[in-house]
Amino acid sequence: LLGVGSQFLSIFTGILIFAVCGMFTVHRHGSLMASGVILYAFTSCVAGYMSGRMYRQLQGEHWVWNIILTASLFTVPFFLIWFIINSFAWAYGTTQALPYTTVLILAFMWLFVGFPLTVLGGIFGKNWAANFDAPCRTKNIAREIPQVAWYRSSLVRMLVGGFLPFSAISVELYYIFSTFWGREQYTLYGILMIVFIILLSVTACISIALTYFQLAAENIKISEHKCKILF
Repeated sequence: LLGVGSQFLSIFTGILIFAVCGMFTVHRHGSLMASGVILYAFTSCVAGYMSGRMYRQLQGEHWVWNIILTASLFTVPFFLIWFIINSFAWAYGTTQALPYTTVLILAFMWLFVGFPLTVLGGIFGKNWAANFDAPCRTKNIAREIPQVAWYRSSLVRMLVGGFLPFSAISVELYYIFSTFWGREQYTLYGILMIVFIILLSVTACISIALTYFQLAAENIKISEHKCKILF
């Protein structure tokens, strides 16, 4: 998930930079989608590097399966869903259906560009990863995680952590969805860049705050002791 998230962050950043530079206009239909596909293929190395680096720091042993999972975590489910939808479009003869040649080009792009770059990035991440340096010292005596109130549970924190970033971009999402599913054309890419920066700032701040609240509640889960914490 870390690798795929880093890859999508790189894709969105690249698309916004291209959009602000004026590469996407209303007269060039499909340029945004084409740029997204190309960036997804060439930023696969970012996903492989981040995933391989973190997996190595966590002392994982099955790094090959980690790279395969990173490469297929988003691509395989997305391709299956899209293939089913496109098959119905073929059956009904709509103009939204992509021809089989385009499908083959996309498949070959992932097989011969995206997947190899993921493997290459994973190898570099595994070999260049430093040892994990814990930010604080721990004691060898483990004790139970104390019970917390319902409003401090993980479910409530997930809801709060998702609602606040969503509220920061809800207005722009309306216009973006109108562009995808309606007949409107979105051209305010400068405003979208500002909103994207605000989204990153809000997400970072809420992540730090929720992590602090979790640490203050002594709710630290260790892989070897899922119900205990070390101090």
